[in-house]
Amino acid sequence: MVKKTIMRLLVTIGFVLCLLSSIASQPIARYQNPEWIEVSPAGESFHASMPNQPKVEAENVSAVGGHRYVALTGVATYTIWSLTNANYRAGQDPDAYLDATAELLWEGLLKSAREQLDDKDRRFARMTYVRELPPEGLPGREYTLTVGDLTGTTEFFVAREHIYVMLVMGKPGGDWLREKFFASFRAPSDSPVPPAIASGGFGPGVRGVSPDPTDYNRIFSGREVTQKARVLEKAEPTYTESARKFGIEGTVVLRAVFSKNGEVTNLRVVRKLPHGLTQRAIESARAIRFVPATKDGQPVSMWMELQYNFNLY
Repeated sequence: MVKKTIMRLLVTIGFVLCLLSSIASQPIARYQNPEWIEVSPAGESFHASMPNQPKVEAENVSAVGGHRYVALTGVATYTIWSLTNANYRAGQDPDAYLDATAELLWEGLLKSAREQLDDKDRRFARMTYVRELPPEGLPGREYTLTVGDLTGTTEFFVAREHIYVMLVMGKPGGDWLREKFFASFRAPSDSPVPPAIASGGFGPGVRGVSPDPTDYNRIFSGREVTQKARVLEKAEPTYTESARKFGIEGTVVLRAVFSKNGEVTNLRVVRKLPHGLTQRAIESARAIRFVPATKDGQPVSMWMELQYNFNLY
């Protein structure tokens, strides 16, 4: 029963059942080619290394369509989705786009695999956020997955209307060459630079210029004021449904001005979290009630750092 379940799951991420049946009766070594091949399909803009010639199938989920390339070894499947989003609009926030791509993978591309699980395994199936991928090249993310008896890792990238998803899945403890697979992937880096949530400097004064200590209209640091801003009410942000689903934990760090008029302004994001948690932190920061800082008896604006911790338990 376990073997049949694993085979069904592998089908949903790349191979038809008849191919799996033929593989099951043949030596595993046949599918473990130490000399990986370069895959650069005609009509596609990516290339990558895979353990053998991949099976190619069409993939369509709502407004997203393209192809799925799957190579099977004795211990894992290596999958690449090359997709086009018909609903893409120029100027989309890359962070929100990556959030949507995670939802696409879990709720769309892998939905049938999860639906084949029994009730117990379905409850434990999960996709968990790991990190933002390095900033050079395309905006991307890494997540881990558990689907029944299979575990895996995915890395995906967005480049305007193009979405690239790489996934390795197999039985725990297997000899997966996941790093070789992920490191080999290349695609045109034509995605726009992610826009900052807020722009501008991170503190008072101009480098090389001493601020006027009698200018009470400028923004002061905590060391310069006579009395720091005093917080009266600070609500904690709540989790988004998406962030809870993908197991997001960590700290959002913001830099903001507590203005002499009693408003939180000039918000800058120092450290962010995905799936809406940064926005929840910003909303909470804007709602802070406080008594402004003072300098020589005058109310003044002051820079403050805010930290919002998100813990599932």
